[in-house]
Amino acid sequence: MKNALLILITLVFLSSCDGNQYLEDGGLSVAKVDMSTVDFFRSHEQLDTLAILIENAGMEDVFNGSNTVFAPNNLSIRNYILSNLAELRESDPLAEFGLNDIPMDTLTKYMGGYVFDGKIKRENMTQEGQIYTANNGEERRLSLEPVAAYTGQLEAYPDYVFFTYKVGADWDAWDSNIQDEDEKDRKFLIRTSNIESNNGIIHVLQGDGHTLFDYTRD
Repeated sequence: MKNALLILITLVFLSSCDGNQYLEDGGLSVAKVDMSTVDFFRSHEQLDTLAILIENAGMEDVFNGSNTVFAPNNLSIRNYILSNLAELRESDPLAEFGLNDIPMDTLTKYMGGYVFDGKIKRENMTQEGQIYTANNGEERRLSLEPVAAYTGQLEAYPDYVFFTYKVGADWDAWDSNIQDEDEKDRKFLIRTSNIESNNGIIHVLQGDGHTLFDYTRD
């Protein structure tokens, strides 16, 4: 009963997020926040669950370094929890899975995939993108690309930051037109970019498109 209550509280807590509250053009929300990166996450209603995971992983010092963080919001984390729960319940209809059930080795292995040395701003990025190595040794392509939006209202398409995971042994060409979803690299939109904390730069992933750790069920 206690575990069931914890899961209920967790899901209600996570459901408070709404990716649509982020700025529509992918640009700045707040240019400068006078606090550390993790304290900013704690203070933000759509990022406070990320702060809990960072604390659970014992990685506050990592995220508060002089670096760049691509932040999965509460909806991204909720997607992960619900996907794990659905998978567990295929074999056990009474299975439970909540925030505190994420294994420590999973947290320590994958949380660093959102952290990059140095301060990477959108103005440092190119359309073709650059491959960066994350804190956990995994590679990501970070790019700034025009997106066909607001047609007829703007003379040029707005530029969005993208966070891309490699699929397979090699990176796709940045302008590839691979149609097979199982073969092409997974590219995720940054909803809000260039937030400056006292120690680093924060870019927030759009929650309705991204699942924590890029978790996908087979």
